Amino acid sequence: MKLCYLLTLFLTLSLAAPAVQAEDTAPDFNLRSPEGKRIHLKSLLEEGPVLLDFWATWCKPCVKAMPKLQKVYDKYKDQGLTVVGVNEDGPRGQAKVKPFLRSKKLTFPIALDLDSSVANRMRVTAYPTTLLLDQDGMIVYRQAGFTSGQEAKLIAEIEQILGVAETDSE
Repeated sequence: MKLCYLLTLFLTLSLAAPAVQAEDTAPDFNLRSPEGKRIHLKSLLEEGPVLLDFWATWCKPCVKAMPKLQKVYDKYKDQGLTVVGVNEDGPRGQAKVKPFLRSKKLTFPIALDLDSSVANRMRVTAYPTTLLLDQDGMIVYRQAGFTSGQEAKLIAEIEQILGVAETDSE
């Protein structure tokens, strides 16, 4: 009973720990893509705002969100937004990533966070978690989990940060 109480207390305190809030600066990272290419956050931010999505192949809400991320990438990549999927499958699951990307026809960059160090530094506690960073690396939007209704708010934030007029979001 005492162990159960301690575990519950620990989980409650862990979940209540301060997460990265809007206006916090995202920590830099330098990860590899499934093809072995380096993905360096600082370099991406030099090009414009960045949308990071922390996901895993085994996560059903993540899989459901992927086509919507692809639409965001397709719609805003030419306006300066970089979308990066940060995969959290770990070393054992990385062999699943490339076939998964091909089967879903995903073309935005993927970074492999094999030891979850980036997710931990950004205080990701649920998958998927989406972070929108302005060009200075400030986290201006955070969304944990996936529900269909949240995408309109994300689109509005993206359009605001890009300085584009609101359009009919899909």
